[in-house]
Amino acid sequence: MARETLHHDSNTGGDTAELFHAATTVEAAMRFGHWCDQQRHLTAQAAIEYFGLQKATAYRWINAYRAARGISP
Repeated sequence: MARETLHHDSNTGGDTAELFHAATTVEAAMRFGHWCDQQRHLTAQAAIEYFGLQKATAYRWINAYRAARGISP
């Protein structure tokens, strides 16, 4: 399966839905959760590289995903 890397021109933040090419923040969260489900070793660094997230955002989203799934940090 081909892996498409999303590029964000600037790492200064921005609209989450826009960053994930989603219509809404809910859709962005679903896309992020789906991506997380596919990762063998889920790390904030992988999210930073794949989505172009800021470091704090990547950790926040990874921690939220783990909490929702009942996965210990």
